[in-house]
Amino acid sequence: MALQSTLEALVATLPKRQKDIITQRFGIGGKSRTLAYLGDKYGITRERVRQIETAALKVLLKSSYEFSDLEHLLQRALDHITSLGGVRHESYLVDDMKFVLEDQQITLPFLTLFFSIFKKPLYAPETADMYAFWYVTPAALKENKQFVTKVAQFLKNKKEALIERQEFDTLFSQVTTQHHMQEFMALNFLLNSKKFSVNPFGDFGLIEWPEIMPKTVRDKSYLILKKRHAPMHFRDIAQEINNIKFDAKKAHPQTVHNELIKDNRFVLVGRGLYSLKEFGIEPGTTRELLQKILKKNGPMPLDNIVQLVGEHRVLKHNTIFLNLQNKKFFKKNPEGHYHVA
Repeated sequence: MALQSTLEALVATLPKRQKDIITQRFGIGGKSRTLAYLGDKYGITRERVRQIETAALKVLLKSSYEFSDLEHLLQRALDHITSLGGVRHESYLVDDMKFVLEDQQITLPFLTLFFSIFKKPLYAPETADMYAFWYVTPAALKENKQFVTKVAQFLKNKKEALIERQEFDTLFSQVTTQHHMQEFMALNFLLNSKKFSVNPFGDFGLIEWPEIMPKTVRDKSYLILKKRHAPMHFRDIAQEINNIKFDAKKAHPQTVHNELIKDNRFVLVGRGLYSLKEFGIEPGTTRELLQKILKKNGPMPLDNIVQLVGEHRVLKHNTIFLNLQNKKFFKKNPEGHYHVA
């Protein structure tokens, strides 16, 4: 039995006003209309529209008994949702039902009508924290919300504000084991929440984290340098931001450069080249970096100095050598080792 064509036949048997209101309330063949809109259209109150809708659904339920397969299809739908933990995101459920109910033509309006006729599964409308989804029992709804809260708190308690792709499986196994839950059910629960997301690099975390949903040029630049883990020219950073397309905003090289200069998370390591301070990169001029290295390690030959500088900066050999020739700041002992003046 094709569910959608059966529902179309059922709706066609309704009296005209009931048929019109059901069609428009569920958005069949057009936009879903509110009680207020239909009340104004027909010159009746919103409550009267609701009463007509309720009466029409009762008629459809009674008529559905003529099609014994409808209850069988409903049970298949309920069994599927139950197997996923008792809940399912509205959008994903439509795709699921095309296969579970063996009807590739089924659409959200007709699926919503189908469930509304039988008053199950139940519907959770979209909120600020959750997407719209269907649930089999109030207990499943409660479990979904509690699990989302626990995972969000678990992430907030972590020291790192980013769960890289390779860490995700380990993390998720840890969380689901702790809560005695199968991983595919836990993932299904998280899909209903707006608290989590994945960035373009496949890293998972809270949507409030700038590493997951970077909005500013600084945050986008930070994420790119963090993932690259190597110095980049500000022009290349701007190009990478535009290639990834975090959003519709285009990054301009000069804007990127200006933002990097203002933020102490970034360190200039060469001509136009930036890295992150958290990588252990020392800030300051070439002279200041040389002074820090020599104060820490004592007199050193040029080759050793160049090697240590290379761990922090991308500088040419001649640049380092010329800085060391400044006798106001550096001296050379009889062994040919440089030290701070």
